Amino acid sequence: MSPHEKRPVSHRPDADDMTRCVQELRRALAAHGIILPSLRVDLPSFVSRYPSPSGLVALGNCNTDTALRLAEALRAAEVKAEFMEGARVVLEEYGDLIDEISGEGNA
Repeated sequence: MSPHEKRPVSHRPDADDMTRCVQELRRALAAHGIILPSLRVDLPSFVSRYPSPSGLVALGNCNTDTALRLAEALRAAEVKAEFMEGARVVLEEYGDLIDEISGEGNA
């Protein structure tokens, strides 16, 4: 399952799921130069009796520089997603014409 797909809400995460989640988030943030030192599994929520999916990730506090870098990374991802969606629409609309012009339509 890709990170962009929704996971079923009936699954109650176990300790391994939550640990993997925190590790994935830490790696993704690090790829943008963002470190949240207090990023961790929120243990009290993990043992709670809240309905699935329960288990919280404690993002913790961060300074304003880190918060601004996080916001910038999220905005950049949004711009990239919008660009990719636009490119997909163009290819759907004009793909045959592009192939014809590039000579791939004659193969």
